[in-house]
Amino acid sequence: MKSRLVIFFITFIFFIGGTGFSGGIPDREKRLEDLVKRLIEENKSLNKRLQSVEEELSRLKKEKTSSQEITKEVSSLNEEETEKKWYERFSIDGGVTGALMGTFGDANSIENVRSQQDVSYTMDLNINADFSKWGSFFIHLEGGDGDGLNNDVPSFSVPNYDAYKTTIGLDQAALTISEAFYEFNFFENRYGFDIGKMDISVLFDENEVAGDETTQFLSNIFVKAMGMNIPEPDSFYCPAFMVRANPIDLVEFRVIGAGVAEHGSDSVWHNPFDNGMLIMQANFMPRLFGKNGNFRFYGWIDKREYLKNRYLDEIEELPHDKVHKLADSSLTGWGLSFDQEFLDWLKGFARYSHTITDDRAVWSDDDGTWVMIPFNRTWSIGFEFDGGLWNRAGDAFSVAFGQTLLTDDYERANKHTANEKYLEAYYRFVFNKYFALSGDFQWVQNAGGNSKMDDIYIWGIRSQIDF
Repeated sequence: MKSRLVIFFITFIFFIGGTGFSGGIPDREKRLEDLVKRLIEENKSLNKRLQSVEEELSRLKKEKTSSQEITKEVSSLNEEETEKKWYERFSIDGGVTGALMGTFGDANSIENVRSQQDVSYTMDLNINADFSKWGSFFIHLEGGDGDGLNNDVPSFSVPNYDAYKTTIGLDQAALTISEAFYEFNFFENRYGFDIGKMDISVLFDENEVAGDETTQFLSNIFVKAMGMNIPEPDSFYCPAFMVRANPIDLVEFRVIGAGVAEHGSDSVWHNPFDNGMLIMQANFMPRLFGKNGNFRFYGWIDKREYLKNRYLDEIEELPHDKVHKLADSSLTGWGLSFDQEFLDWLKGFARYSHTITDDRAVWSDDDGTWVMIPFNRTWSIGFEFDGGLWNRAGDAFSVAFGQTLLTDDYERANKHTANEKYLEAYYRFVFNKYFALSGDFQWVQNAGGNSKMDDIYIWGIRSQIDF
């Protein structure tokens, strides 16, 4: 409507000019053209100013939104800090593991082997104190009773690696502080360090398929290298530190140091690093087949006192201080621990450990003498089948085979020697997230490196309660 009025008005002006004022048409046209040009220029200027104002408004809006988000985030963090009471910073969890195990079949070197049954149990209680950005403190309380069959079966790899006695009297077990250490992580948890009393055996040579004696394999050879190629610390839980770096998702590095040797009547806490242990590990985590996997490589130096085998025939005639000076050799070695998921229901593992310095003897408190270390290499391989394959999600069936390989010195010094072979299979039946039962079977050939030893067959039932 407005455009029609404008056209009518312009037409009317031209009509009047054409009829009554024909001589002034050129001047009026020029003035009209100038007017239109000015209007166009002013319109452009107004558009620019409008655009500038809109941009400024947009910028102010963004700044306000960003400021509000930052204020909200800071506020929420402050609220989180102030809202958490001291008791809310603590978390507690634990578990109880029980094992009934027995032997069957003939074993000519084990007295009454067919009637051997043993029960053991352990309890773990974990307390974690969260200090937010200042790190956390972890305490592991542990207690238990019973050796299982470990004192009845003369194999290098003990049948029940979970057994742990903390008895203070007949059938009375104490709850001891196994671990108490501080942990601090930074740079989005990619770097960190731990220091305190720690179980160093769980800090390296981990394995997703064969690394937990409470839910997976029970025999030592299928749990970790510690206790096999690496003799366990004099006091198993000891002063230690760990530095960890995970610069990219693909790889993680660890350096672990520990005081693992007692000094006469003194504990491992006296001059802990005089005869300590240093361990380094690299873990590569590629997603092969689109599945998770870990490929861990580690090496160690154990500076405890070890005697070279060639001195074993001489030490009986030497004074104690002279033997002490001779026992200045260390143990060095390397190992690998692989685990890989192949399918949703299938995982595999492989472990190999090699002591480079293989001509060594270690002091035995039980025998009161120096005993030659009989083997320098162990290997194992196995698989885990997830129960989801047969509609029992959470259940698992696993089987593994391994060997300990004797040293040349041990084979020369003994008759009827052979590498010890080990087979273990278990089925874990999960009732719910708190309770599971496992049936376990083990077979040992050439136990203790003795080719004359009959095969040993072991059965077991393990219960696991988590809370």
